[in-house]
Amino acid sequence: MSQIEWTPQGPVIELSELSCWHLLKEASFGRLAVTVDGRPDVFPIDFVVEERTILFRTAEGTKLRALEADPHVALESDERSAEAAWSVVLIGEAAPDRRERDPIRAARSPLPEWIPIADHTYVRITPTSVRGRSFQRHLTKAGRPTA
Repeated sequence: MSQIEWTPQGPVIELSELSCWHLLKEASFGRLAVTVDGRPDVFPIDFVVEERTILFRTAEGTKLRALEADPHVALESDERSAEAAWSVVLIGEAAPDRRERDPIRAARSPLPEWIPIADHTYVRITPTSVRGRSFQRHLTKAGRPTA
């Protein structure tokens, strides 16, 4: 069950794990936090959800080297409108997914490319935790809690 906490800006709703996965399935863009040379770094990625894991592709470079040195990652995805906003954070371990080397499957991939690069490595994040919150951005007087 979701819990509601009131703040001066309105209610903050802790989302269930099921709700978090539903939002991640609807999303396609997030921010991947990795450790690069002992320091945090964040990269924008496009991703898909497959069987409660996250799949994305990347080219050789800083991000892939960082994942190979330390597989612990965080993925944050969010959305906001004039009325509401949500944020989901997934913590897990990332590893290259060699099954995704199939060129036929890669050609049918729903993952859009940020930069057209011929040689991609698919990476799968296996989560250890998923949490999320949603927020009402504006409340009418009737929507505010009474004292």
